[in-house]
Amino acid sequence: MSQGEWQDWSAAGQPQPYPYPYPQPMGFDPADPLISNDFNGWWQRGFRLVKAAWRPLAVIQAIVAVPALMLLLPAMVIFQDRQREALASVEAAVNADTRPDFSQFFAGLPILLPAAALAGLVYVLGQLASQQVVVFMATGRTGGLVGPAFLAAIKRLPAVIGWYLLTIPVLIVALVLCFFPVIYVSAVLTMLPVVVLLERGNGIGRCFQLFHAKIGVSVSRIATIIGLSFAGGMVLTLLTTIVDVTIGGSYSTPNTTATVINAVLQGGYYFVSYVVVAPLLVTAYADMRARYEPFTTASLMPRAA
Repeated sequence: MSQGEWQDWSAAGQPQPYPYPYPQPMGFDPADPLISNDFNGWWQRGFRLVKAAWRPLAVIQAIVAVPALMLLLPAMVIFQDRQREALASVEAAVNADTRPDFSQFFAGLPILLPAAALAGLVYVLGQLASQQVVVFMATGRTGGLVGPAFLAAIKRLPAVIGWYLLTIPVLIVALVLCFFPVIYVSAVLTMLPVVVLLERGNGIGRCFQLFHAKIGVSVSRIATIIGLSFAGGMVLTLLTTIVDVTIGGSYSTPNTTATVINAVLQGGYYFVSYVVVAPLLVTAYADMRARYEPFTTASLMPRAA
């Protein structure tokens, strides 16, 4: 595939099969859909893939958002009601000059926490499926991407959950050491779902290997992705604050409508952000791996049995 063909690919939004059947020696082919020689190349490839894959990515996020909201919204409303009842009980106890029962503030957690955990699993599944769609597009697969992407994501979901559980002690140790080690470890582990999706048996250690292959490349890509997510989070915070101020009511009488609107806004944030983040994560992974070992997009093509 020539540079002109790559430009036609991005302009039409229709990927063509990548031409090399086997990985090439260490190097950077300007026609490779995933691997770039510099930051600008990574940025352009990421957003070319956003343009090419946004429809199946949007479908995946919509599929994920429905069950996640169905899990979270009732739990959030119930939790809010329990908080209101607890606050009323504490105020009554203070007025009666008796000892308040602050444990009532935790009464809604047995409902909220399981719902949040299940919704989190749904979102992780959507992330994996989105990353798989990006790989499908980059390797030339067209049509019927959503179903196979979810199938691949379901197969790798248990492994991702296991590796995420193993990150907890790593992050705790980093937190005990200092604030900056937490930032460093969190940045390294940003690539964990892509690694687990695309590499059988690899996880946390592999993330550190790829991150350190060329630290400048890794930091520039990961910091940009985190920065974009942070900026989107700030916009989300602004919008939810506006909702709380305008129709949210007081703490003692919270407005259920505001809770629902804020939950929908949060779902919209995840919807939009991961349509953009998934291609950037996959291309960042490809850049990092190509600097650690001989690797091209062709390495991700399925091998004939």
